[in-house]
Amino acid sequence: MKSRMWIAGLCSVLISALIVSLGIPASAQEKPYAGVTLNVLMEDVPDTESIEPLLPEFEEETGIKVVFEKVVYTVMHEKLVPQLMAGEGNGSYDFLQVDNYWVGEFVMAGWLRPLDEHLEATPEIQLDNYIQANVEMFTVGDQTYFIPQWTYPMGLVYRTDVVNDPEFHEFYEQETGQEWSFPPKDLFEYAEMAKAANDFTPDDVYGAAMQGAKIDPLVMELSNYLFALGGDFYDRTEWKATFDSQEGIDALKVYKDLLENAAQPGASGANFDDAFNVFGQGKAVFAITYNFLMPWLLDETNSVVHDRVEFIGLPGGGLLGGWAWAIPVSSPHPEAAWEFIKWVEQKEVQKARGMGGGMPAVKWIYDDPEFLDKYTFQKHAGEIIATGTPVPVISQSTRMVEIIGEYASSALIGDMSIEEALQMANEELNEIIDGDPLVEMQKQ
Repeated sequence: MKSRMWIAGLCSVLISALIVSLGIPASAQEKPYAGVTLNVLMEDVPDTESIEPLLPEFEEETGIKVVFEKVVYTVMHEKLVPQLMAGEGNGSYDFLQVDNYWVGEFVMAGWLRPLDEHLEATPEIQLDNYIQANVEMFTVGDQTYFIPQWTYPMGLVYRTDVVNDPEFHEFYEQETGQEWSFPPKDLFEYAEMAKAANDFTPDDVYGAAMQGAKIDPLVMELSNYLFALGGDFYDRTEWKATFDSQEGIDALKVYKDLLENAAQPGASGANFDDAFNVFGQGKAVFAITYNFLMPWLLDETNSVVHDRVEFIGLPGGGLLGGWAWAIPVSSPHPEAAWEFIKWVEQKEVQKARGMGGGMPAVKWIYDDPEFLDKYTFQKHAGEIIATGTPVPVISQSTRMVEIIGEYASSALIGDMSIEEALQMANEELNEIIDGDPLVEMQKQ
């Protein structure tokens, strides 16, 4: 026994001496990527803000520095694509934040590295712990390319001081001939409330803050109207375009009605930042918008309605979106990038992100008492997520959004009728999925 202990001790001394002789510091064994800088393009939203204060902890643990390049959503895709096309190891971004809109395009272009081997070696990341809808919207075929980051259900924000005002209730009943009841039972009733609120409030306060700018802001908002009425852009069983259905026609009619009779001036050219600012300045009573904006609306430094705003689900359900982490083929440091993803998706960091205003895409946090106590509006998050509908996953997802936005915009400005616009959109929506392997995978 003593001889074995002596041999073990001698081996330890020899190994230590070898490390010293080779000039390898012990810390390098524990931090193999120390000195690496990871660059990533991030949308400037609360979830990004919730991670930033935590980055020094990651650098201390690993020696890896992370640099966030924060931009507005509208420029993200155009900045990402050239880097993704740069070739293996030649891009500017080490890992990605990917909107579910881009899933089909990025995978089918061959721009992403499969993460299956990393997941097998990282038992602390279990996709079963994530919201099922978010996992599904980032699932393409049999390989795993994405780790869900955060979720963004859309719903209805409203000013409680107006909505709870008995005088407004009386005004609504006189205007519509309908008994006041809240929340609205369907999209049509919501539209009547928004128009009544527009007439009830002072001239500089509007019924609804809207984001009708072509392309993406309009499509994101209009999708809620379509999904709330039970419609969709495609029949996701037979995979035929259905935008020209009665639900599609009704959705665009209601949207046009509100743009003209309830929205702020210039709403047809407004993006989601514009709509947020209108509502946050107290200039609108309602808005169909993103759950993730609530921490900003509750912050008195950003919002004059911080003490009189609530968020509920849209009757009939709205759009459910999400973001996920991915590692591109063009990443200069793919292994170090996985170290970051592994760290940022551990439970303690997810909790810190949630408490900092983020919306991690994990199920457990929406039952966490501390999280719900700080953000009471999240008490309905599970229900809103469950009734939400993500956009279809197809290879030409970016083109799909362009088609929807182009024809919807043409109908809204009167260049063509709603029926004609949706019929023409349908034709092109069918064309872009013809022979699409992603669609073939999803046919039932």
